[in-house]
Amino acid sequence: MSPVTDTTTYARSGFLAAIAAATATVARAVVNVLQALMHRRTVLEMASFDDRMLADIGLTRGDVHAALSLPLDADPSARLRILAVERRAGNRALARERLAARQVAVAGGPPRTTRAGQG
Repeated sequence: MSPVTDTTTYARSGFLAAIAAATATVARAVVNVLQALMHRRTVLEMASFDDRMLADIGLTRGDVHAALSLPLDADPSARLRILAVERRAGNRALARERLAARQVAVAGGPPRTTRAGQG
């Protein structure tokens, strides 16, 4: 093989690799948008749930509306998942604080601490 043929072959294979990478990127973007639209349809169905059903899964009606206000290519179910996890974490933290406050009240006030050398 001559050096010119080798260069042409490498250039052609590089071009084909670039085309393949671009095609894969576009295909991935299309799949992501289609998946986001399918999830949006599911979230739209959740908008018809009553408040008690939404509360059972850790959401509020405002959460559903906030998720639906995202751009069309964004996945609203991911936003709902984040909101539900944050709400559960906040509720657990609040429950821990209430438990600690009850324990302090039962013990007769805050625990006493002493400094080193004093006692």
